[in-house]
Amino acid sequence: MAVEFGAARRMALAVEADDPIYFDESAARARSYRGLVAPWPLLWSYFFNCTEYEHGFPFGKATVHGQDDYEFHVPLIVGDSITVHTAITEARIKHGRSGRLGQIVSERRFTNQRGELCAVLKTTLFRR
Repeated sequence: MAVEFGAARRMALAVEADDPIYFDESAARARSYRGLVAPWPLLWSYFFNCTEYEHGFPFGKATVHGQDDYEFHVPLIVGDSITVHTAITEARIKHGRSGRLGQIVSERRFTNQRGELCAVLKTTLFRR
């Protein structure tokens, strides 16, 4: 997906990011960025628009979101093309008093067209 100017600007306004690097390309370049910077919360648009994989857990009808962990590396720059790679990094079944509970940790790696790692999002889900 492309990092679009309008989407980056709307996100900056939505999260009240008032740093000039989000609105003024010359200010961003003066601070050694390749161009206008997009706020990190814009990653969520890529998360929700990327093709998801099936978890394939053999049981459970309900999924509960546990937590998200983020690592930020290279900033998103307006004009970049972002690729999202997804994988399940952990899957286990726990047995408790109320039955089986599946725990799934998935990882999404966001890279730009230059092959630079922009961010990593690890999500923990529970299946019952």
